[in-house]
Amino acid sequence: MKLIFLGSGGGRWVTITQRLKTGGFRIHGSANIHIDPGPGALVGLRENRISPLKTDAVLVTHCHPDHYNDAEVLIEAMSKGMTKHKGFLGGSKSVLDGIKALGPAISDYHKTKLNGIALLEPGKTFKVGNLKVETLKTKHSDPSCVGLKFYFDEGVLTYTSDTEYFEGIEEEYADSRIIIFNIIRPKSDRIPWHLCVNDAIRIAQKIKPELAIMHHFGMKMLGLEESEAMRMMKEAGVRTIPAMDGLRMRIDKSNIEI
Repeated sequence: MKLIFLGSGGGRWVTITQRLKTGGFRIHGSANIHIDPGPGALVGLRENRISPLKTDAVLVTHCHPDHYNDAEVLIEAMSKGMTKHKGFLGGSKSVLDGIKALGPAISDYHKTKLNGIALLEPGKTFKVGNLKVETLKTKHSDPSCVGLKFYFDEGVLTYTSDTEYFEGIEEEYADSRIIIFNIIRPKSDRIPWHLCVNDAIRIAQKIKPELAIMHHFGMKMLGLEESEAMRMMKEAGVRTIPAMDGLRMRIDKSNIEI
C-alpha cells in the first residue's frame, strides 16, 4: 500500500496563497483512492506523474474548498470523460446534498456517471472494492464533516480530517497503526474547529500509533513543521513526521518506508 501527498497545506490563507499545495492525498492499494482533492489536485497528479484516469474512488470529508475543489474533475477522469458509468464517490451530507449555506459541491450531472455513491455519516461503514472504511465523528464548522478509518491488511490508517479536540476522540482513533492529523496551528495555539499540535500530542500519547503524520498546515505552521514534529515525537513517544508536498510512503505489514 502506498500513500502519496499531493499537498500538505490547508485553511483559507494557505489555500489562497498556495504557500503549500492543497491537493489532498492518495492511497494506492487494491483501489486507488483520492481523499479531499482541494485546489491543485489535478496539477499535483501531473507533477507526480500519476494519471487521474487511474482513480477508482474519491472521498470528500466536508464541504470546504480546500477539501472538495477538484472533486468534479476527478469524477470526470474516473468516468473516462463522462462517457462511462465508472468510479465511486463518498461525501458528507454537505458535499452531496448541501446543508444550509454549505454545498452541495457535486452536481447532479456528475453524480449520474458514477457506479457508486456513499453518504458519509459518523459511525457508518462502507466499502471501496474490498476495502472496509469507517466514518468517524468530528467537531467542525461543517457539522457533517467526518474522519475516515481504513482497514488495510497492513494495518489501520486513520485520517482525522478537520476537527477540534473533543471528549471521546481517542476512542474514534483507537487501534490505528498510522494516524494522519490535520493540524492547522503549532503548540497550543488553538482556534475553533481545528487541532493544534498540543492536541495531537495528547491524542497520540493515548493511542500510541506506530506513526503519526502531521498534515493540513495553516499559515502559522509554516517553517515550524519539522521542529513541531520532533517535539511531538519526543513528548508523545510516537514516531512523527510532517507531510510534505509530494511525500511518498510505502507501507507493508512489517515496515513503513518513507
